[in-house]
Amino acid sequence: HLFDLEELHFGRLEDYGANASTLRPADLKNQKTIDANHNAKPIGQLLAMFRSGRAEFVQRLESMDDAQVARSAIHPRLKKPMRVIDMAFFVAEHDDHHMASMTEIAQHLEHQ
Repeated sequence: HLFDLEELHFGRLEDYGANASTLRPADLKNQKTIDANHNAKPIGQLLAMFRSGRAEFVQRLESMDDAQVARSAIHPRLKKPMRVIDMAFFVAEHDDHHMASMTEIAQHLEHQ
């Protein structure tokens, strides 16, 4: 799921670059994740995909100049303005939520 969202994050960076007034919406049904059938893939492959995608996202953020970083657009679901740094924080908070869930599941499995 986290890797599948990289395309959305890249697209939103493009939205900022194009001075869009509203960021592109997420697919709240997560169809890309459903279609990807990640449960059939080895964990190492999934981690490598995520690391690669996230490294590219960070590189794109680092390549932005001050004017680009200062841009703002409306988040389509939250209906609030979001700067580039706010979007990056939103992504990190979303990741943290999933990482915490995965850690909890792993700890539960260790104690069985």
